[in-house]
Amino acid sequence: MEHPLKVRLDTRPLYVRTEEALSKLLVAYNPGDQLPPEPELARQLGVSRSTLREALRSFEERGQITRRQGVGTFVALSHPIIEHGLEVLESLDTLARRMGLRCEMRDLSIEEQIADSELAAKLDLLPGTPLTIVTRTRTAEGTVVAYMYDVVPVSVASAETLRANFHGSVLDYLLEMGDLPPAYARTNILPVQATEELAQHLQVSPGTVLLLLEETIYATDNQIINYSRNYFIPGHFRFYIVRRVSS
Repeated sequence: MEHPLKVRLDTRPLYVRTEEALSKLLVAYNPGDQLPPEPELARQLGVSRSTLREALRSFEERGQITRRQGVGTFVALSHPIIEHGLEVLESLDTLARRMGLRCEMRDLSIEEQIADSELAAKLDLLPGTPLTIVTRTRTAEGTVVAYMYDVVPVSVASAETLRANFHGSVLDYLLEMGDLPPAYARTNILPVQATEELAQHLQVSPGTVLLLLEETIYATDNQIINYSRNYFIPGHFRFYIVRRVSS
């Protein structure tokens, strides 16, 4: 007798049937429970492992499951969604505090390096200009939600100064401590796939779709004071833009 979760006899597209069957299977598990290994799960659903992996990737991107390399697949714990209108320039820390969430950082690195041609162009500087690079992983209520990469000219903030005064956000540092306070930003919003390095930082599988906010911050004199690439796990964030009718 065929397993009731098998989906091959349905005439709808295979990916639709697989995701529906996987949704039904997840109902039997509690948040934090580990799912069976992929071969067993594929057998239960009656699909190939490649089809199953695509469904798992989709569920992971929506925040319904988490996959830990070398460990297994788990039903995701319930978590708050951080919502933010992108018309206002605010840090993740500010958003988390407003929601009453505990926001922390891991693997903080603050180092100085010389600008190569790519970074020099991003910051409108000459190659060879000293830069301060800040990288860290961010968590909300203990769950990894973002990986952040910031670059500022040493003339704006040296590594030594940042190490002494940094609490998680380069934007907040510039607002509170900088001689050139931020005035506005230009932000590109892009979907990207997690590289091996990003996947390790964010504890997701390589290829997982992430939301990238690539941002350039300007001072009042239009000088670029910060370039950043912030990678967010979509299941934890909902960004929006308020649009008004032109007068």
